Amino acid sequence: MFSTLRKLFCFKKEPKTPLGFCDGPSSGKGSLSCCDCGTEDRYQPPYDPDNKFHEAVCQGRIKTVLKLLSKKFDVNDKDKRGRTALHFACFYGHLHLVYFLLHNECDVNELDDQKSTPLMKAVQSWETKIVSVLLDNEANPNIKDSKGETALHHAVYVDRPDIVTILLKFGGNIEETTKDGFTPLLLALRERKLLMSEHLIAHGANVYACDAFLRTTLMYAVKWDSEDIVEILLKKDVDYSLKDIFGWNALQYAMAGKRKVKSIILEYEDSLFSSQHSVFVGKQLGDISQSGHYLKSESLISVCSRTGEANFETQDASRKAAHSSNIGNDTEKNEINQDLYEELKEEIPKSKLKNERSFDKNAENQEFSVSDANGQQEASMEALCSSNMNDEAEENVIRHLEKKTVMEDQKQTSGEEQKQHSGGKTKRSFDKPATIACHLL
Repeated sequence: MFSTLRKLFCFKKEPKTPLGFCDGPSSGKGSLSCCDCGTEDRYQPPYDPDNKFHEAVCQGRIKTVLKLLSKKFDVNDKDKRGRTALHFACFYGHLHLVYFLLHNECDVNELDDQKSTPLMKAVQSWETKIVSVLLDNEANPNIKDSKGETALHHAVYVDRPDIVTILLKFGGNIEETTKDGFTPLLLALRERKLLMSEHLIAHGANVYACDAFLRTTLMYAVKWDSEDIVEILLKKDVDYSLKDIFGWNALQYAMAGKRKVKSIILEYEDSLFSSQHSVFVGKQLGDISQSGHYLKSESLISVCSRTGEANFETQDASRKAAHSSNIGNDTEKNEINQDLYEELKEEIPKSKLKNERSFDKNAENQEFSVSDANGQQEASMEALCSSNMNDEAEENVIRHLEKKTVMEDQKQTSGEEQKQHSGGKTKRSFDKPATIACHLL
């Protein structure tokens, strides 16, 4: 009858977030049913003994314990569940019996059927002093039980930061994971132990850890709408955009669950954007200031446009200067060729005039000495001299041209390509006066 009514009234709603992670109020456990049919506390089941020796230990009767040990019991005797007298003494908080059993060489790291140690039983019962005594007697804080939990995980369950501090002091691993992949910090966030979470973060717990669903510490902080922890995690650069296996990130959970911390995440997102924007603008302003421009009251856009125009003008001026220099070089070459042509023009008539004069002189000599044999010989000698003079004139022209080309080559000092170009020009300019000279001759 009750099961039928439960099915009728305890109907399940469709989850808004994956597996109902952020459904319901942030103060509860997010149950999707109309009534919270939760389980009992994990340490609520009785831890009852099944023999007289262990019963006397649970009651803390030291005299009865001594009598039973002298008859048929041993300090390391186990019951059906694998528990020793030290398990019971630690669970029930009998410090004097703990000292007595450890003095009589009781195994400090003995495991029961759940692989729990006496240290775990002392943690479960909040027995801080017994925890310290066990650790002083070489109790191992990193032994795992059947669920993969260490004494540090049990300290998280009971929400005792002071015990956590002691366990860490004696070598407890703050990053040890359970079978479900929960570190002590993730476990504290899952169980809504917010003060414990802050305590673990302060002691160097890894804030970037994820569970088996890839849910981050920030997602769990969003689930419980803890503004303090969200701010702490964001200051430690926990990425709010990381997604779990369902494709959800912390901001999406905050929006879907209507958590107040969404405003903190949005402000953090805006600050990141503004910082990146300021870095970009800073680089742009640095480039502008190096170019010699300053903002003053002028807008950034106008300054950027003005600097762009200035760069265009400088590029245009450089192109014009290069073009004018090329024109200047060409005009200089043309002037050199023109001067060479004028000098050749002056040299060629002079040589021609000398040749004509020598020819007239030869004719006169021949006419003067027609009847004289010696006169013929003198005429032939003068003809030879005139021919030699013609050869000397041509050689002078060639030397003059070669001298001009050498002077032109010395003026070209701008690189191999320009030298080759200038060489081609001079060669062509050399050919041009030469052809003119041939035509004139």
